[in-house]
Amino acid sequence: MNITSIVQRLKPLFIDETKELSKPIVIQFPVIDICNSRCQMCRIWENKKSNDITVEQLQSGLKSSLFSEVAAIGFNGGEPTLREDLSDIVATCIKALPKLKQISLITNGYKYKQVIEQINKIGALLPGTNILFDVMVSLDGYGKVHDAVRGRSGNFENAQHVLKHLKKCEFVSNIRIGCTVIKENVYHLHELLEFCIKNKVYIKYRQGVPHKRLYTENLIEPYALTFEEKYEFVEFLEGLIEHYEQSPLQKHFYRSLIGQIIHNAPRAAGCDWKHRGATITARGELAYCAVESKVLMSDISTGDPEKAFFDNQEHLRTIVQNKCDTCHHDYVGIPSPQHYRKIFLENLDKRFNVKTKIKKIPFFSVINEKRNIYKYNKSIINYRQNITDVVSFDDSKINILICGWYGTETLGDKAIIGGIIQTIKDALGNNVLIHIASLYPYITEMTTRQMVEFKNCKVVTIEQALLLSGKSDFVMFGGGPLMAIDSIAPMQVIFENAKKANAKTIIAGCGVGPLGDARFNNSIKRILELSDERIYRDQKSKQNAIYLGVDAQNDVVAEDPAFTWLKSVNAELKNSALPDEVKEKGNSKILLLGLRDFPWKEYAKHLSKDDAIAIKDNYEKVVVESLEILVKENKDIVIKPLPMCTNHFGSDDRWFYRKLFRNCQIPNENIDYSLCGRELEPREYCKQFVQADALLAMRFHSFVFGLAFDIPSIALDYTLGKGKVQSLAEKYNSQAISLSDMTQKELINALKDTLSKNKEECKGNILDNLTFSLQFKKTLKRYD
Repeated sequence: MNITSIVQRLKPLFIDETKELSKPIVIQFPVIDICNSRCQMCRIWENKKSNDITVEQLQSGLKSSLFSEVAAIGFNGGEPTLREDLSDIVATCIKALPKLKQISLITNGYKYKQVIEQINKIGALLPGTNILFDVMVSLDGYGKVHDAVRGRSGNFENAQHVLKHLKKCEFVSNIRIGCTVIKENVYHLHELLEFCIKNKVYIKYRQGVPHKRLYTENLIEPYALTFEEKYEFVEFLEGLIEHYEQSPLQKHFYRSLIGQIIHNAPRAAGCDWKHRGATITARGELAYCAVESKVLMSDISTGDPEKAFFDNQEHLRTIVQNKCDTCHHDYVGIPSPQHYRKIFLENLDKRFNVKTKIKKIPFFSVINEKRNIYKYNKSIINYRQNITDVVSFDDSKINILICGWYGTETLGDKAIIGGIIQTIKDALGNNVLIHIASLYPYITEMTTRQMVEFKNCKVVTIEQALLLSGKSDFVMFGGGPLMAIDSIAPMQVIFENAKKANAKTIIAGCGVGPLGDARFNNSIKRILELSDERIYRDQKSKQNAIYLGVDAQNDVVAEDPAFTWLKSVNAELKNSALPDEVKEKGNSKILLLGLRDFPWKEYAKHLSKDDAIAIKDNYEKVVVESLEILVKENKDIVIKPLPMCTNHFGSDDRWFYRKLFRNCQIPNENIDYSLCGRELEPREYCKQFVQADALLAMRFHSFVFGLAFDIPSIALDYTLGKGKVQSLAEKYNSQAISLSDMTQKELINALKDTLSKNKEECKGNILDNLTFSLQFKKTLKRYD
């Protein structure tokens, strides 16, 4: 790499090049205005003919010095392979553009023989040019989902012929799949991703948007995602960032799109068409971007394209000022220096492992710990000083603020808050206004839409909760663990504010731990000491409180509040008819899975990283191999993965399951992924527990659910015998296998034994002897 190249690469770190228009380095070139698909998100196919630029006109137009810096050009449509002279168009561009380094083709693959022929013709132009050839095949879903989006039966199958051919083509530098996300396919994105991973082809996702060139600037229906659909798409994108996407710039684009979709944030992703991109339309018109730009000149073969490009800068500035912040299109480019520096450093770390090397510097750990303490203490000071948000408040009602880890809630957390809200309303009546403090309100907003218990409840931000904590009658930490994480800091300040205002403070059915560094433990202790009443979910949590120095000898221990909600749901389900799928189950047995990725960073701090990873690898290997053997011996078993967590904050179980079983030998008919699609309502997941014959649990609350619904259960203890899973197993005399020394033989025997049990054998009186609701009601009425 020469000095000029290095300077060009480093320049965006400090200089925002988008401020000044320059000659285009990239061109988007839709070569035809008709198509043989009938896509829901496009109206080009309604055109019956296309008045296309000729090869001669293109030759003339590209002589303009405007195109002297073009390094990449993308051929699309409509369907570009419908142009019989497509290879002539490409040859003209190769000859006319002196700095051309890459050509791209986007095709739907529908008329696959014709597509393959056109690809081969283009390939024949490339020897001796050093030009890269990128081909993207449009797939918007797996199988029938794609055909529905594209309006053509057999489209998905036909595209496979094109993909198979591309893999054989030595002249093709890069093969990609492009998926446009609209209402039709938003709940079916995982299946297509798995197809791409299995076939070792990269896939890029983009949101369908109104588009001038596609004649859809006034089209609404395919793009108008509901809140639930946006939620599902955003969480899928988060999974792509975490588990799939490798490109730093594409990750940045996904992060930007997430912010736009769920927070209405301005676009942060870069776009070459703001300053160094151009569009040549099928008619030979010149424009800036294809999404918003007007036609700058009607025919590049007549007149001066360079003059038209630079003389219309005011129009481009208008687009940038009024449209770019809200544009969701998948154009990419160099982002602002602020964002680019972050991406650059991330990439540097990925390539050279910079962070790991820095950590090995002598005294780094000591310095880093002091830095962490400083940052944590400063965050507490900031929370104390910035209680300025506005929130609705009703003095005529009993105002209750519930905080905890809401905004990251799992299915178990939803059961917890359900049980707490039920108990509050039973104790205090309906004249209550309950505010739920949420770390990430869009997650909790989804929960409110799923659960009837949230009637007369409002979701508030942490900033709003800080204000409310000084005005509420009751402030409580509602279930979940008081644990050693950074987010415990605002919880401490919430309780401090509540205590100053003489609100009644309650620890409502919480765990205590895992504990950690002193700064976190001090906050946990502070919250416990600021509480007027403390109800723990298990004896181990009470012991941890005492260990921290809290005077907790007379505190109450009950069960997890989730049991309270599950009791009411259990009663509902007993009075409802079983779904048809249960009646048709026949002799097959359903083994429900409540597994998760091993959270070794939180629960194996006492081990080295290598030892913790070894436990993780062994756990996954033993589970998969044990289930393979189990199914091989009994073909009537159906394995059904159930995700207890469906958001990325808690490590989305759907991604874990798909990776865990991706290369396994379990036949397709023996593994049911139906619960690994869109997030369901909590009661729908409860039905799955009721229908199951056995449960292999690992998520703590999957074990709680299994016990509540009398399912023969095994728990895999990821707390390694030191925490809540083991405590729960001991309390209810159930089997728990520690991950630290789990063997295949042990797990297979346990699974066989569990599957052989009749559900009647497991029926106990757990739900008949609950104490949390009684204790919590007593506490509330004491202060009412």
